Amino acid sequence: MQPNWDYVKKTTLWHYEDLIKKLNVLMAYPVIWKAYNQDMTQAAVFACRMFPDKNIKAGEFPARVLSTFERLKSAGISDWGNLLSKVPSMAECIAFVTKHNLNFEEFIDVLNYLLRWALPFQTSSRELLEHESSQEMAYYEALKEHKLMNSFDILEQGRTLAGRQALTKHTGLPLDFVTSLAHRADIARLPYVRRKTILPVCGAGYATLAKIAAADLIQMESDLSTYFEHAQGKSFENYKAVIVLRLLVAGARALPVIMEG
Repeated sequence: MQPNWDYVKKTTLWHYEDLIKKLNVLMAYPVIWKAYNQDMTQAAVFACRMFPDKNIKAGEFPARVLSTFERLKSAGISDWGNLLSKVPSMAECIAFVTKHNLNFEEFIDVLNYLLRWALPFQTSSRELLEHESSQEMAYYEALKEHKLMNSFDILEQGRTLAGRQALTKHTGLPLDFVTSLAHRADIARLPYVRRKTILPVCGAGYATLAKIAAADLIQMESDLSTYFEHAQGKSFENYKAVIVLRLLVAGARALPVIMEG
């Protein structure tokens, strides 16, 4: 078999070994990693929950990854950590794919699915803040000083009330700000959700992942419309291509629960 390594770069935008390094970043955060380190049965359920309006088994995304999950399970893969440990290099990837008679491109599709959908993106702390707020930007200096540089750092340490209280004591930041920031970090686990979605959604009254998961789509759209009209003097219609409420709510309902309170 001649693997098409160009397919890796074209599909994932990363060279193979850089891709594996990115996928391994989450392992440095034990609480978050434990929530995401699914076995192959859990992975299939999660994929279907992330795309509830797709007939996945009939061929809509991510249909091919579901069949590959089954083949990985048959190959003895217990969970994502187990899989990544077996394919850290190009040579080991080829050995694994060959040994288990897997289609190379379909295997890469699974890694791409992990990168894009199954594992959360790491978001910088600055991208969780209101840049127009002098107070929040002053708080950012404290975050930098205490090396709380990204959403994983914040969520790992601040997912519980005790953790948030400890952060407040350690950094001198107000508990209400630390709590709000931890919830923003939690919301940032949603695929492709960044500051320009997080801040309006929080401003409209959906400041936690749990509130987004429980949202009524019609009411949520009304609340976002009110927010944009009052806060920015603009119509929500201008933002619907970016803030897709149906996908936000479906994602919030699918993600593993990490925040407490």
